[in-house]
Amino acid sequence: MKKILIYSIFCSFALANQNNLQLIQKDKKEYQELDMKSIQTKYENLKSSWIGTVGFSSSISRYHSFGEKTQSNIDRKFSKKAAISFKQSIFESGGIELQIEYAKDKFNYDMLAWENKNQQYLQNIYNILLEINKVNLQIDQAKYRGLNKEIEEIIKRIQYEAGKTDIIELNNAIMNKNLIKKEIISLENLLKEQEYELAKYTDLKYQEIEILDFSLILKDDFMSKNLNILQEQAKVSMLKTDYEKQKTDYLPKIYFSTGLDYSNSGDTFSTTLKDTNKDDAGGNVALGLEMPLYDYNKSTKLEEAKLEVLKQKAFVNDVKNEESNNFETLLTKIDTYKKHIKTIEDNIKLYDELIKANEISNQAGMTSMYDLDILRNTKEINLYDLKINDISILQQYVKLHFQTRN
Repeated sequence: MKKILIYSIFCSFALANQNNLQLIQKDKKEYQELDMKSIQTKYENLKSSWIGTVGFSSSISRYHSFGEKTQSNIDRKFSKKAAISFKQSIFESGGIELQIEYAKDKFNYDMLAWENKNQQYLQNIYNILLEINKVNLQIDQAKYRGLNKEIEEIIKRIQYEAGKTDIIELNNAIMNKNLIKKEIISLENLLKEQEYELAKYTDLKYQEIEILDFSLILKDDFMSKNLNILQEQAKVSMLKTDYEKQKTDYLPKIYFSTGLDYSNSGDTFSTTLKDTNKDDAGGNVALGLEMPLYDYNKSTKLEEAKLEVLKQKAFVNDVKNEESNNFETLLTKIDTYKKHIKTIEDNIKLYDELIKANEISNQAGMTSMYDLDILRNTKEINLYDLKINDISILQQYVKLHFQTRN
């Protein structure tokens, strides 16, 4: 029944992560796949490590006596021996059951660690992907700001030529326009860097990856499904089982053993004797009891194992506290971005009103086309701010999503 349960757990891990593995860079993907197989193999080995082994031994020897030669010595001149043995523990005061339980606990811990690492890869992929989208938006946004700076330069140049402003203001306008150009160059370089960073985790281009519909997770779900917490809790179970298993090392053990042996001795080179070969074969069955009577380090070994359990329990509480605060920090960031969005939306409404009013005054010849262009460009800049803040919120959702078991 336990074998079926573990197999079911293994399959659920494998199937749940198979599609996600397709995104991961081929070398990392291969490592993850091999690591999963290694974990399964270690489990199979560990759960059956209590099963005894069949032993075989054989020898051939030549006997030489330094004393008086007798018929007995001659008969023992050459000998052959062979034996097969088997010893199996059948009762270890609960040790066998705990060994199997420990194998299951370690498997669960190892698979959670595997899944956590896999989720971290995916979190990096989607976070970088969103960062690339954000940088692309920032580049387009900067171009609109550049258009406004060009208009400001034109206006300052006209004013300077008309004697209505000094060279300092014109120079500042030119420098501000050039700063935007430098900013665009920096953003384009950042975009390339992000593409190289993405290539560390996936062989796909960012255009080939679909952004999932991430959403907010309730705190109770975040805490109950948090992979860091689940992994450390699994380690508590593993250490606790190991502690209980170590205690059985000092309790009675009953074992069953059996063996078959065969021997042959004689002087095969003797020509004077008709038959000097002697064959002997036999077998044995035994039921035995083992128990250590005294171990100087018993108390310290058990105390050390117990302390490891207590330390891990304390660490789990610490991780829970950290993850709880991380969740609240993310909520605060999300709330901040939403407030920014509300402010930007109010600004856009204001710019819509200003654009309508300016269009009327422009048609009447009361304002220049430059004023209208600046207002329209500024509205576009704010629209890009909306999209950038939406992506920033999505990045927080990505962190929540990939830190939990889905």
